[in-house]
Formats: sequence, structure tokens, C-alpha cells
Amino acid sequence: MTDARVFDTVRSWVNRLTLTQEMIVLTGVIVFLAGVMITAPLWKLLAFAFSGSSIAYVVVSVRVRSLPDLESEEEDDSQRIITEEQEPEMQSPDQSETRPEVRPESDRAFKKPDSPAIPSYDMARLEYQFRLSDFLDLDDDLLLKDMGPKSEFSYLIKKVLTVIKEVTFGHTVAFFWVNRDKHQLVLDNYVTDSPMFTSHRRREIGTDLMSQVALTGHPRILNSVNLSGQLDLIGYYQTTEAIKSFTAVPVFYPRNTVKPEDPVAVLVVDCMGEDAFGPETMTLLGDYAKLISALIKSYTGKYDLLIDSEVLRSITRMRGQIKLEFGLYTIVRSLAEETSRLVAWDYVSVVLFDEARKTWLVQFVMNRMNDAYVSLSQEIDPNASLVGSVIQSGVPKIVDSVTALNIPRYYQAERVDSSGAMMVIPINSLNRCYGALVVESKDAKTYSDSDVKVVQKLVETASWGLEVFSLTDVVNNYIQLDETTGVANRKYFMERVHEEVQRSNDFESDVTLVMISIDSLNDHLSRYGKDGFDFVLQNVGRMIKAAIRPYDLVGRFDFNRFAVLLINTTANDAYLWAEKFRKNIASNVINLNERSFSITVSVGVCGAVDDVSDLELFENAGHVLGKAVEAGGNMVRVY
Repeated sequence: MTDARVFDTVRSWVNRLTLTQEMIVLTGVIVFLAGVMITAPLWKLLAFAFSGSSIAYVVVSVRVRSLPDLESEEEDDSQRIITEEQEPEMQSPDQSETRPEVRPESDRAFKKPDSPAIPSYDMARLEYQFRLSDFLDLDDDLLLKDMGPKSEFSYLIKKVLTVIKEVTFGHTVAFFWVNRDKHQLVLDNYVTDSPMFTSHRRREIGTDLMSQVALTGHPRILNSVNLSGQLDLIGYYQTTEAIKSFTAVPVFYPRNTVKPEDPVAVLVVDCMGEDAFGPETMTLLGDYAKLISALIKSYTGKYDLLIDSEVLRSITRMRGQIKLEFGLYTIVRSLAEETSRLVAWDYVSVVLFDEARKTWLVQFVMNRMNDAYVSLSQEIDPNASLVGSVIQSGVPKIVDSVTALNIPRYYQAERVDSSGAMMVIPINSLNRCYGALVVESKDAKTYSDSDVKVVQKLVETASWGLEVFSLTDVVNNYIQLDETTGVANRKYFMERVHEEVQRSNDFESDVTLVMISIDSLNDHLSRYGKDGFDFVLQNVGRMIKAAIRPYDLVGRFDFNRFAVLLINTTANDAYLWAEKFRKNIASNVINLNERSFSITVSVGVCGAVDDVSDLELFENAGHVLGKAVEAGGNMVRVY
């Protein structure tokens, strides 16, 4: 038995030799036999050394080449021992010599590294190589920092849908919002293998399975989809797909405005295989629906806070602009611009009442599409138009589709290309209605009650500004004097000029208008400030009143100019008066806060000719005053 095993071992060893190794062994044997026959000691020693070296080389080569096989046999022996220890009753004595079945790779991968049954080099080959990208989307994580709550929620929903598609082996997974006010399903996100997925974001709630889930709140499973009726059953593909199974589950988020049993969204999954979904799928999708509901709850709070902060920033910007430059145009412009920041729009207009024309006019228009729309200063029909009805009722109105209106937007002959949605909000204060803000989009069913509430906060700020502007205008109608200089204000002065020019034309008398401007305005403001410049204006106004007659009139025309109306005075006489006044101003020393300085003025003179209007008189006097300023100032020019 021992001799047989030795013979088998030698035969196995010989079978492992390559042709080159066999030639080396043969050469070594021949040299060894030759050395036995040689009598010279030196050659005999060299022959034995060569033959021994050749045989040693072959032995080492064979050993190295067979090392993996030996280790594999050792591993097999180890597995055989383990198997024999676990199941001794199932093996016969003959089976102990046979090679056992190799265990799966996953079983070997989970053995401890220090196990003697697995060599160290094999464990290194099976060890998992950790990569951060397998567990974290680095680029997407950085991208989230620049996202708002709405975009961030859509991003996370996309991730959830991707996981659902993987675990259910789905063909398409989609998430639809349920808009009960507009009876619509609104697509938020989807993951699909189909290039024919719908391109429409909104769809009417109908009789399809997804709509049934949205209306009833009960999940639906269809394990055999009829291809001929697929578009009616599912409806979110442009053409028929090879879909065999379909399921849709509701997503709930109870709120004060939504009944607890009414779903806020629908999660749909379809698959190419038949009978792919069952109770276990419904349980799985139920867990994902709860996860999505938790995300909705979290991001609804964040979105509400974001909207409130955006509205607050818009109101702050409006107040800053109105404070910087208070006026009617600033109020309506800031209202329209801030509204365009908060809601979707293609057209924005503001309609106000014009006191001079005693009618309602379009005071401001923003047209992003640059197509046919209502024009600036267009008069509207207050009795037979949508905007007019909102102004009269004082109640906001939302129009989902303008094509369904039986009355025009602004007036009967209007030319407007848009046929989408419209939102009209009255601009009301406690005492009156000043007009209306109109926002329009080319897409139907764009606006909701929440949009109205957001924009109304801006409208309230604008209405306060219009209220102050109106009261200021009323006060100015009763005040005739400028509070800084004590001379007539611009409004009263222009009214008097209009009367005196009319009198001059009727009785053929002379009247002359003199415009006076203080030179180097910016230098005076930078040196002495506004209060110091007001002191300069007071001195100039006092000197003008001292230089005119009791029946002449002086007024403050704007921030840096005075106007003087000389009655029964020709242009030549007015020039002499103006030149004398200019010299008096230049030689006058003003003392302010222990500082002494002088100023100069430029003067423009224009006499009234036959049938001249008061507006022409102001224009001509302003023109020659500008020429005097351009020439360097401190001079008088006559028209």
C-alpha cells in the first residue's frame, strides 16, 4: 500500500513537469552517469554538482507552480473536515476520500480573517473595497445648499422614486399631486425607462385608475393590463407600452384645509411582468407613502416660512423705494415688480383713478412676452369689464381660463393674445378703492387662493402709500407757501402765472417771468449739508421778496430754483432788475455756523408776447436759464 502511494506520488510529480523541465532532468541524469564513469576527481565533482543543481532547479520550479493547487487542496481538506464534523451520519467511509462540493463565494467571504481555513492572500482578494461614492452623492449634497425647499423636496422625491423602481423592478414610477380645487393631477416627479412618458405636467381627474385612487383614497392593483385599453386605464404614456402590471397608492397629509381621508398625492408603479404586484408590494409601497408624507410635512413648514420671508423682503424693498423717492409712479412700479417676484406671470398691470381725466387708467404695464396687450394710459370700461367689476366690488377674482369670460378684461375693443389664467386684486384702503392689480399668465389654471393671499400683503403696503400720497396731495391743495423759504409753492405760483398771463393777453399789458438758479449746488450740499443749503435758500428767498413790489409774485419752482413774476414789466426792464439782483447776491456775505461765504446765481428772463401761453413762458424762461448755467453761471440771459 505504501509502495503504491509512493509510486502514485512520483508519477504525479513527473506528470507536472514541462517539456523544458524534463530535458533539464534528462541532461542532469546523463551528466551524473558520466561523472560516475569518469576517474578524474575534479571532473567527477563538477559533473555531480551540475546534475544536482539541474535536479534541484526542476524540483523548486515544480513546487512553486503547484503551490496554489496545494493550498486549494488544503482549503478543500479544511472544508471536508468541517462538513464531516457537522454531518457525520450522512457520509460513508468511501466518501471521505472524495473531493467535497465547493461552498458559495458569499459563505467564504464572511469568514473571519484569522480563520486558519482561509489563507491571508485569499481574504485580501475577497475583502470589500470601501468607496464614499457608494453611500453619498457628493455633488448632489453640495447642490442642495443652493436649492429652495420646493426644489429640495422634488430632489428627495426623485431619490425615493428611484429606490422604489429598483426594489419593485418597475418600468415607471411617478408621483402626482392632487389639486381638488382645479380637479387636476399635477406631475411632480417620475423615473421611467420609457421615452414615451407624458410631456404634460397637468391632467384632468377622470375615470382612469390613478384618478380613482385620487378620488376614493383606496389603492388599486391591476395584474393584467389590457394593451388596447391601456391609455384609458393609465393615461400617462403618449403611446401604448408593453405594461402588464400596475399599482397606485394614495399619499395622505391631513391638514385643516384637507379631509383626513382625502389623499394629497398618488404614487404609481407599473411593470413589464404579469402578476408582478401583490399584498407584499402594497405593504412596501405603504411604507414609502408614509415616508413621502413625512417629507411633505417637513417641507410644507419650510416652504411656508420661505414664502413668508420672501413676502417680508418684498415689503421691505417696497418701503425702501417709496421712502427714497415718494411718488405715485414709484408706488405702482414697486408693487408690480415685487409681485412678479412672488407669482408666475406673463403680464402685470396696475389700474388707478386719474383725477385730472376723471376716469380709470392703466398706470403701469409689464409685458414679458412683448406681444399684443393693454397699453399704458389706456382708459378702461368700469361698467363692462372684468377689472371694472373687481374695482366696484372690492373682491379679488381668479379666472382659470380667460377664454371662458363673457366680458373683456379692460375694455370692449381690446387686443390681447393671451388666453390663460388671470388674477385681479383690488387696491383698497380703509376709506376708498384706488384701483386694481392685474396679473396674467398664458397657462390656464395658474393661480390659487394662496397666491391671492401672498399678493394681497403687497397690495396692502401699496394702498398705504397711495393713502399717504392722496392725503399729501389734499394738504398741498390747501397750503400755498413753501415751508422752507416762506415763498409761494410751485402749485400756487403756476396757478397765479396762468391767471396773470391770461390777464396780460386780454388787456395787452406786459408781464415777465424771471427764473433764478443757485450756482454750484453740489458743492454747497457737500460743504454745508441739506440744513446749511436750506439756510442759503432762506436768504435768497428773503432777498427776492425785498427786491420786488407788493403786487409782484415769487415762488419756489423746484429744489434749486426760484421764479419771479414781474407785473407790467417789459423784458428789458426785467433784465435791469435781474442784473441788479445778481450783483446784490454775489456781494452778499452769508454767515453759517461761524463760517462766512458768498454765493452766485444764474438768471433767465422771458417776457410775455402776444397770445403766449403760461406753459410756453415757463419753457422759454427755463431754456435761457439753462444757457446761463452752461456758460459758467453768475450771469443773466434774456429770451
